[in-house]
Amino acid sequence: MSGNVKIIKMGGDAPTPTPPPPTQPGGKRKTKVRMDKKPKFGILKGGKTARNKPRFEAVSDPAKPPPLRNKSKTLRILTEKGLTLRRRQIVDAAGRMPIDKIRKTLRGHGIVTKDSTPPKIVRKIYEDAKEAGMLSDD
Repeated sequence: MSGNVKIIKMGGDAPTPTPPPPTQPGGKRKTKVRMDKKPKFGILKGGKTARNKPRFEAVSDPAKPPPLRNKSKTLRILTEKGLTLRRRQIVDAAGRMPIDKIRKTLRGHGIVTKDSTPPKIVRKIYEDAKEAGMLSDD
């Protein structure tokens, strides 16, 4: 099926063909210049609307809170399942940690234990203090 196909409405006159748009002598259409577009950035140097100013500031870690936020303590409210998982993490971490490091951490946070205290009891004190929030996660 080659050639042009003409579609005519039945029971009526044939549609009149639309004239082609007027062209200039160069063969190009005249386009209208839009003056309503605003620039994305201003042209002032160093001001709030400077063109060379970045739109967003780069952040080293997007998961962290913004740098202007106050560094306040966070209170975690855990469910029963979250509490058991947290307890298990603490026990596992204390089991892997050398006893000397545990004693040093406890002394650094003001919990005094003697050197003669058995390692099992020192680990238990460390685990309980960690669970109670007396020791930081550092």
